[in-house]
Amino acid sequence: MFDWDFYVQAAVSMLVITAPIDPVKVLFFNTTIERDGKARTPSALLVSVVVLGILVGVALVGREFLDLLGINLDAFRVVGGVVIAGMGFEMLYGGAPSKAQGRKIEEEGPAEDSGLIMPLSIPLIAGPGAIVTTISIASVSDAIEPLIAALIGAVVVALAAFVAFQWLGGAIARLSQKATALMVRLGGLILATIGVQMLLDGLKNFFLA
Repeated sequence: MFDWDFYVQAAVSMLVITAPIDPVKVLFFNTTIERDGKARTPSALLVSVVVLGILVGVALVGREFLDLLGINLDAFRVVGGVVIAGMGFEMLYGGAPSKAQGRKIEEEGPAEDSGLIMPLSIPLIAGPGAIVTTISIASVSDAIEPLIAALIGAVVVALAAFVAFQWLGGAIARLSQKATALMVRLGGLILATIGVQMLLDGLKNFFLA
């Protein structure tokens, strides 16, 4: 039986790995809708729905996909922990989003043919790191609670994205570089801790199985 700490940790880890409340992503969103002449509310809703659909889909079928490939869940949890911890350390020491979070795309800014679905929704928000994290959370055990935790995390991410793009766009976009770097480093510390814990749990379950 999982306690509330597990659900909170799952939601926080997915929120940190997707980082929808990110000044660079908000600026990316603002630039794209201004360039294309799109309204803010439906655009924010579109991004949120796409991100939610991707994460929910991964949570629901990710476990079955691993089973189809014959991948041991504990082994995947170990690898997922390494990936997540690595991204966390990259954010912690670099003060910027990791490569798996689309750092190169963020640095280059929106191209002429870029849109709200690609690359903003995927891979900037629901990218490889988010997919690995979601599958890892949903596959913690055969019980239903891990799946529920992953689904709750997906909803939290989608809501955070909508709030950030709809109402916090101006304020977040005006954050100083130092404040942004501090937020990223704090998120990186949390992510690295979660990744190491996931790695250790996977190793323990693998060798005790």
